[in-house]
Amino acid sequence: MSDALTESLSRIWKEALGTTRVSPEENFFDLGGDSLAAITVVAAIYNEFSVEIPIRILFDNPTINEFSEALVEILGLDS
Repeated sequence: MSDALTESLSRIWKEALGTTRVSPEENFFDLGGDSLAAITVVAAIYNEFSVEIPIRILFDNPTINEFSEALVEILGLDS
């Protein structure tokens, strides 16, 4: 998993959750994330990476570590 990708996702999650700290192992929904925040994340990923992903990816992979692995697979990048 790319450090740059992890940093980008961390920034996106912090903005969507309105927080200053997110650990790569913390669950998005345990941190207060809801469906509206999840839509915000998906939209930010589209804006940053020019890729549309189903919101279900976040629900199925609720930590940054899990989500980044799924995103790497979707983008076809080497992890």
